[in-house]
Amino acid sequence: MGLTRLSRYLLREVLLAWLAVTVVLFVVLLTNRLVQFMADAASGDIPAEVIFTLLGLKAAANLGVVLPGSFFLGVVLALGRLYRDSEMTAMAGCGIGPWPVYRGILAVALPLALLVGALTLTLGPAAERQADRVVANAEQAVQFRGLQPGRFLGLGGDTTVYVATITDEGRMNQVFAERQTADGREIWVAAAGRRAVDEVAPGEFLVLSDGHRYRGEPGQSDWQLLAYDEYGVRLSEPDPIEPGVGLDARPLGEVLDAADPSSSAELAQRLSYPLMVLILALGALPLARTGPRSGRYGRVVIAVLIFMIYFNLLIAVSDWAVRSATPVWAGVGGVHLVALAVVLAGLSVRLGIRWRGWAPQ
Repeated sequence: MGLTRLSRYLLREVLLAWLAVTVVLFVVLLTNRLVQFMADAASGDIPAEVIFTLLGLKAAANLGVVLPGSFFLGVVLALGRLYRDSEMTAMAGCGIGPWPVYRGILAVALPLALLVGALTLTLGPAAERQADRVVANAEQAVQFRGLQPGRFLGLGGDTTVYVATITDEGRMNQVFAERQTADGREIWVAAAGRRAVDEVAPGEFLVLSDGHRYRGEPGQSDWQLLAYDEYGVRLSEPDPIEPGVGLDARPLGEVLDAADPSSSAELAQRLSYPLMVLILALGALPLARTGPRSGRYGRVVIAVLIFMIYFNLLIAVSDWAVRSATPVWAGVGGVHLVALAVVLAGLSVRLGIRWRGWAPQ
């Protein structure tokens, strides 16, 4: 059955309010992220040119978390305006119950829940992984940005490099490199050099061309000499992924295959966000019910508090379940059941058990 004209009208009002709230929340979120990235760039931790790439990836990673709250606030705002303008009273006077209103709300909530599920289960973690790769590459590349002609610079923690000149393309001329290893001191002298990241053997390299390597101990006469056309000096090892670290960025398949409590908690969190969309959509109508003389944003403040309590309870119960060896699904599922019970109680109180008298007196 298609939507009635009334449901389409409510759908439009909800969509407009939801989009407006989403834009505002994202502006606040991205502004905070932008300030953080600009501070990192100013301190030399990341190059300035990756700021907006990271901003976009972090926005995609957090979109699934923002949408449930923005939708809830948008619905409360839209319905609150209809109550204040006595449009809901007029609908009730014409014998229109809450079901046409819910049809308009659910026309947005159902596809939105599917979108949020896709974001939190797969797309968001993928964006988080890509952001981590961008940061890792940027942190490696930024070391070379401090390399200046005629000055010594420590790279990779234990390697000291000196270059005579550097071209605009990043080619180094007359390169000297030195480091201390377990086998002795190594010294490289080369006519040219460049930075490279090897995908086969992950890590960062200083690739030297047309030079010599010297290995030995100062004061000893048994130094080894090696002439080379090209030689790669490893500057950094790939960072190992520690178990339990970065769960929010792990692919869904890895989270499903893992049997540890932390992975179960992560999966429960990812599935909670689309469920929140539906539960909050049901609770928006009784919460938005106000009189014509009520304040414009009074119910919005309450909606923000409700969402924050709901959201933080999910996180707190999930963490507590992991620490106490309690089944995660029982804890997280219990929070959703309590939220649903509160919503149904609100519907009974505000709208009436038989769905009568739902307009403000």
